[in-house]
Amino acid sequence: MMYHRTLPSTLLLSTLAITSSLSFASNDEVTAQKGREIAIEIDKRDRGFFDSSAAVEMVLINRSGDKTLRELTFKRLESQESADKSLIRFGFPADIKGTALLTHPKLNDSDDQWLYLPSLNRVKRISSRNKSGAFVGSEFSFEDMTDKVVDDFTYQYIDTKPCIDSNPSFDKNTLCDVIDRFPVDTQSGYTKQRVWVDQPHRRIVRIDFYDRKKTHLKTMMAKNFSLFADKYWRPLNVEMINLQTQRKTQLNYSNIEFQQGLSDNELSRRALKRGK
Repeated sequence: MMYHRTLPSTLLLSTLAITSSLSFASNDEVTAQKGREIAIEIDKRDRGFFDSSAAVEMVLINRSGDKTLRELTFKRLESQESADKSLIRFGFPADIKGTALLTHPKLNDSDDQWLYLPSLNRVKRISSRNKSGAFVGSEFSFEDMTDKVVDDFTYQYIDTKPCIDSNPSFDKNTLCDVIDRFPVDTQSGYTKQRVWVDQPHRRIVRIDFYDRKKTHLKTMMAKNFSLFADKYWRPLNVEMINLQTQRKTQLNYSNIEFQQGLSDNELSRRALKRGK
């Protein structure tokens, strides 16, 4: 202790600054690792389902509260090497019937997405720069419609709070871990996503999306979770709220089924036109 008291003030201040810097760096590494571990656990608990499908009611709600109804089917094929492939196809109303979106995620790169427009009998590739655009007029972007893997983001653990603070559908006793995740893809429309994850089942219950100007753009909330095959939790209702336009899009899921024997052939570019 005597040694420290005899240090010249400048050297002491320098030592304190270095020590402080190392301390902050260490804390960043700890929170980054904790955030990533939570993301790994989310992914781990959703593995092994092979494939799934669902009927989805999409409700578009404008600022005045007027509603527009659409119906679609959603198919998802699990991948062991990357994120999961998916195919969305609209069946109602007539002006959008047959429109389909195929997504093939890629590791360490922007995902491949193709949109089939039956009125033009044309398959359009969604470029990386357009993935932040609205998906068929909804508050979801094309980017929002892709499956994500752990390495698509870097992470920071933020806090642990009651889930009800973020999502009123939860009781006051359930705790959520709050993490920030930062897209690795430089073409992402987001700079940050703040994610609330419940501790008991590691379900994502809320995501706050921040745009390229680092402004809070949208909030997604997942509600009414149901357990399938004694392992896989799925929300029956998902709502995306655009805070800048006050518009909302609700997705209401039904007829959720697993392990139907879907194949790569059913989620291929050739399959896009089959539903017309």
